Amino acid sequence: MRVLFTTTALVAFGLAGAAHAEDSDLAALKAQIQALQARLDVLERQAAAPPAAAPAPAPAAAPIQTLPSKPAAEPIRWENSPRFTDPASGATFKLRGRMSLDAVDSTTERDGLADYHARQFRARQLFLGVEGQTGRWAYRLEGGAVSGGAWGWDDAIIEYKLNSQTSILAGNQKAASLEGLTSFKSTTFMERGAYGDLIDAGYTLALEVVRTGPNWSLWAALQGDSINKADVTGGFDPNQAVERSGATVRATWSPKLSENDRLHLGAWARRRDRGGETGFTYSAAANTAFRPQTSSGTTLLSTGAVGDGDTTLALEGAWVHRALSVQGEAARIRVDRIATSLSPTLGGDNFDIVTAYGAVSWFPTGETRPYNPNGSFGRIKVLHPLDKGGLGAVELAARYDYADLTDMAANTVVAPALQTGLGTAGIYRGVTLGANWYPYSYVRLTGNLTRAKIDNRNIAGSELDADVTVVQGRLQVEF
Repeated sequence: MRVLFTTTALVAFGLAGAAHAEDSDLAALKAQIQALQARLDVLERQAAAPPAAAPAPAPAAAPIQTLPSKPAAEPIRWENSPRFTDPASGATFKLRGRMSLDAVDSTTERDGLADYHARQFRARQLFLGVEGQTGRWAYRLEGGAVSGGAWGWDDAIIEYKLNSQTSILAGNQKAASLEGLTSFKSTTFMERGAYGDLIDAGYTLALEVVRTGPNWSLWAALQGDSINKADVTGGFDPNQAVERSGATVRATWSPKLSENDRLHLGAWARRRDRGGETGFTYSAAANTAFRPQTSSGTTLLSTGAVGDGDTTLALEGAWVHRALSVQGEAARIRVDRIATSLSPTLGGDNFDIVTAYGAVSWFPTGETRPYNPNGSFGRIKVLHPLDKGGLGAVELAARYDYADLTDMAANTVVAPALQTGLGTAGIYRGVTLGANWYPYSYVRLTGNLTRAKIDNRNIAGSELDADVTVVQGRLQVEF
């Protein structure tokens, strides 16, 4: 490039000299050649220098961290019946219900009375209901016929969710007992046994506050009578039409000991008053809902309507290890007995009732009992249902029941033989063996065998002891 510029300059110089030959022009041309030479030197130095590093690109902006978007709610989700969900508001609605068809054969061998035999084929429960939620408000309404009786309501609840942990509930509901709060559809045995009969922690019209944590729950309830009961007309005084009332508190703690172990510990207390109604009755039978509530039937453990009020203290415990489950409860009921001035045949001194049970169950097919945060057990999830090529779930179980009513003593107003319930306020001991087959999570076939012994006191030479054998089966479908 240097030679090219020099040659070009010389040619221009020669031509200029030939054409003009004036000194001034020659000087100007020399100045131009010098300028071109200087420029050429600069260009050569730039070409010989190493290439300049390209400027580093600006660092890329860090990606904005965003939370994963919540999947849109399914408009229709199948739970053995459709659960409808409005994607815009999140409101839900579901039809629910259950059918339980039972066959029961019961034999009672009684001292001092003829033996008693009963066989029943009927629907234990035919129930239909709905549930749903809109915003913070939820509801559940379910009712039907029990053992061929008139229509009645179980759940009739309106719930307001203060937050994810705390709810206020009003309506016909329960508030106590591990076995009592576990749905009838999910209890291991067909009936809750003598313990469930005596604590009488069933449905009442109540205002409840429930708070749950990751492994604990707290309950508080103000309770009246069952929503199915007609208006009170007065038990001993027709001018005192005051409904019975009560209050219950419950606390549970359920640490997860390992991936395969769950422990449940709980305690509850309840105080009740009969108001203007008749007294509370404490009675039980041998694991069957089909029982005439008289001495001619299979119920031979009862105090009669002797309770003016009562205070119940109870403990709960359970341990689940994979397919094995152990569960038990115990309660002491302090009965404030009706005064003899109100009823000489029912009245007397206050007394205590002690009742308890212990149960164990095992799934040879590998299922486990699911535990709910509110301190109850839920529906079994079948690992290998029939429609997936499996055999369903099989559960084997046993339970021991105990109840002692003998602290109820005779009064001195009338003869013991005239005092209602005194002759059947004895001791109950029973063993129940059970087997459940779940072809699907919403279908269950159950068989129970119960052997029970009732030891009653001798009243005026008569002792109504009894040995009871109950064989029963159930087909249950829920949705």
